[in-house]
Amino acid sequence: MYETVPPVVQSLLETSTGPLGLLVVLVYSLLVATVLPFPGEVVLAVPLDLGFDPRVELGLLIVASSLGKAAGSLLALHVRDGATRSNPFVRVYGRVPAWVAERQRAFVRRVGRHGYLGLTAGLAVPLMPDTALIYAFSVVETNPVKFAVAAFVGTAFRLLAVVGLVGGLSALA
Repeated sequence: MYETVPPVVQSLLETSTGPLGLLVVLVYSLLVATVLPFPGEVVLAVPLDLGFDPRVELGLLIVASSLGKAAGSLLALHVRDGATRSNPFVRVYGRVPAWVAERQRAFVRRVGRHGYLGLTAGLAVPLMPDTALIYAFSVVETNPVKFAVAAFVGTAFRLLAVVGLVGGLSALA
C-alpha cells in the first residue's frame, strides 16, 4: 500500500512532525479525496511528536485526516456542479447514446439507494479508493453538510479500523 505513494510524498509524510504534521495530514487527505489516487491510510505513519499521550496524538491525526476528507468531499461537490453546468459537458451529454445514458441512470439509482450511509460505509473500508467513491456519490448526493459529515465519519472509522487491525496483528506476533 505504502509503495504506491511517490517517494517525495512518502518523505514528507515520514518527516512531518508537530503542528506541521497535522497540516500535512489535513492537506494530504483533502488531495486524496479530490485528485490523488493514493491510499489515505498512510497518514497513520506521520510521526506527530506533539508531546501528548500517543492516543491523544492518534485522535488528533484522525480528526485532521477526517477534516481533510470532509473538505475534499465539499470540493468534489463543487467540481461536480461546475462540470455538469459547463457547455462542453451539456453538449457531449446530449449526444450520448440512449444505452449509455440508461447505464448512467442505473448507476446513479444504485448509488442513490445507499445515500449518505453508503458513502460513510464505503469510506470506512480500508484500501477502498476514496476519490472514485466520493465523486460517484457526488453525482446523486448534494447536501453539502451531510456529504461532509459522511466523509468525516467514514474516514475516522477507516483509520480506526486500520489501527485496530495493525494492533491486533502486532499482538499476534
